[in-house]
Amino acid sequence: MQTIPDKGVTERIGDEPPIRNIEKRGARLVRFLVPSARDIIFIFLFWSVLAGTLSNRPLADPDIGWHIRTGELVLQTHSIPRTDPFSSTMQGQPWFAWEWLYDVGLGILHKYAGLNGVNWICAVLVASTFTLLLSELIKRGSGLLLAIVLMLFSECAAIVHLFARPHIASWLFTLLWFIALEYWRQGTGPRWLPWVFPLSMLWWVNLHGGWIVGLLLLAIYTFSATVESWRVTDAFEAVRWAHRARSMALWWVASAIATLVNPFGWRLYAHIYGYLGNRYLMNRIEEFHSPNFHFWPARCFGILIVLTLVAFAIRPRRVLLVQLLVVLFSIYAGLISSRNLPVSSMLLALIAGPMLWKSFTSLASRPGPWPWLSARVGGFVEFSERMGAQELQLRGHVWPIVVVIFGLVICLHGGDVSGRQLVHAHFDSKSLPVAAVDFLEKEQGTDPIFSTDSWGGYLIYRLYPQRLVVIDDRHDLYGSERVRQLLVLMQGEPAWRRTLDDLRARTTLLPAKSTLASLLREIPQEWELKYEDSVAVIFEKR
Repeated sequence: MQTIPDKGVTERIGDEPPIRNIEKRGARLVRFLVPSARDIIFIFLFWSVLAGTLSNRPLADPDIGWHIRTGELVLQTHSIPRTDPFSSTMQGQPWFAWEWLYDVGLGILHKYAGLNGVNWICAVLVASTFTLLLSELIKRGSGLLLAIVLMLFSECAAIVHLFARPHIASWLFTLLWFIALEYWRQGTGPRWLPWVFPLSMLWWVNLHGGWIVGLLLLAIYTFSATVESWRVTDAFEAVRWAHRARSMALWWVASAIATLVNPFGWRLYAHIYGYLGNRYLMNRIEEFHSPNFHFWPARCFGILIVLTLVAFAIRPRRVLLVQLLVVLFSIYAGLISSRNLPVSSMLLALIAGPMLWKSFTSLASRPGPWPWLSARVGGFVEFSERMGAQELQLRGHVWPIVVVIFGLVICLHGGDVSGRQLVHAHFDSKSLPVAAVDFLEKEQGTDPIFSTDSWGGYLIYRLYPQRLVVIDDRHDLYGSERVRQLLVLMQGEPAWRRTLDDLRARTTLLPAKSTLASLLREIPQEWELKYEDSVAVIFEKR
């Protein structure tokens, strides 16, 4: 009698029907191709900065002009400038171009894509930073909807300093360091995680001075781990925390040593200390002033402070020392200087988000006089957490990559798509002397130009090397004395004539309604009015 072999015996263990394999591959393909909420938000942010409602922000600060020219100078000479090449007053004086690496990137992009390329890199960095913030909020248990709200508050706070300058690289580096430190504190990161800090510092120290924040964060986590090793009663836990504290301290030293790998070595420390410690400059440079809470960026920062305090008040026993120290640092940094609002807001959101969400979800299971409220909260929490879990499964991120490449291609082609100008990055002619500089270019003069420091970067961008500036906004280069001279002139103080003679300025480009412009109009026998519009006036000494 013929026997039929048992199919279950003859098949190899683990084999699956072809249809099931096809279904699994299809599911993986769907997870790869379907855009997640993070992908959509990235694309929205990227396109808003590149060509949308925020496209006027990257070039709103004209000192991006001297960053571009510095990068081009490095590419031309294959060396980092050690002395000032742009001004007549400080020509040949020592200059610390400590953001040279970012400037080189700008120089390359500007060479091939013009100002559109400058906007493109700003859009990439800003969109990457806030999408990563959103992703980390979801992973830390903030709930998808709350995470989006906190991300939007942080983005609103960042608008105050959303320029294409090197500091936007520090936003991303600070966020990455905080995420890595959290993994390290929790003991969930890979063994190679500590190497991230000194290796990334090699880049950060040559991109922007915000690397100081990275060292401060690592110091906070080291101190907190040390205190934790003293506080815990379990001997095993105490040894574990002590080992982690020693490891963090050693890697802090390694990261600090890595900061010396810059063109200026240890002298960069002395220079930054002298600059940030100069109270005269700090009190007169606008971006170092405390935020103005009459405007929405500062208000959003204030809302995040309130939400953080509420989170601490609801769950005071769950607040860790490291969280308290990071929050205190963030609030202090944000209140003392408006340029710190972006970083401070992101750190506050990351601390407050998980705590607020846990407090909110506890309402669903807490008995009370209003059972309908618990039911509504429970339904909302279940929906948000289900959406968050599904969001984290969509990890392809192919569409943001496609959009970024597409945006770069458009920029390389002058921003034009089928005869339509889709991307058109430019300096605002309503706030900058665009037409006046056009006039100066036609004159083809060679005399240095005296102007307000806020216009200096734009003049360097348009006129260097044909004409130098008398002063610009590299305040760490010019120091207190030059800034005092500028204020004497722009405020029309009694010594303004002597100061103008001391600077040997023969051509002035001034805001049309400035005090100095009015004073020069009163002495036409000494200063001839050569050009005038609603934005700027040009005078030449007779």
